[in-house]
Amino acid sequence: MLDDPRIKRLLKRYPKDEIFSDASVDVAGVGDSHLLRACQRSDIDALVLPIELDEHALSYVATRIYLPYDMQQFDYFLHSYIRAECVESVYADPTLKSYPAPENGPPAKVPLPPGTTWFSVRPQEGQESYEAWPTNESA
Repeated sequence: MLDDPRIKRLLKRYPKDEIFSDASVDVAGVGDSHLLRACQRSDIDALVLPIELDEHALSYVATRIYLPYDMQQFDYFLHSYIRAECVESVYADPTLKSYPAPENGPPAKVPLPPGTTWFSVRPQEGQESYEAWPTNESA
């Protein structure tokens, strides 16, 4: 479904050779049809997994949100996430063939070590990736 309000679309910027994004912007307002055109895809299911944006795609999106970019220092990925409050309704929706990862990390069936929290990291092999990092609990 195009422009499903249960899905969040983020453009994340990663410094070259770094695993963590240093900036992100919500691009849902650009519209799914424009994002598909930018990424040269035709099926909404193509936006389920992270997509690394090339010069064409980044320029297309940047002109719609007035975003400066620097492809020499950064890599840019379009990420899609199920909004936290919508996970159950998306998983139960029989009209969806596929769906992106939840915004708060992997599904609960993936064990999270005690004292850690999930952090989204640079996509690995075209897949959304999370790493568990210690929770900062200062007294």
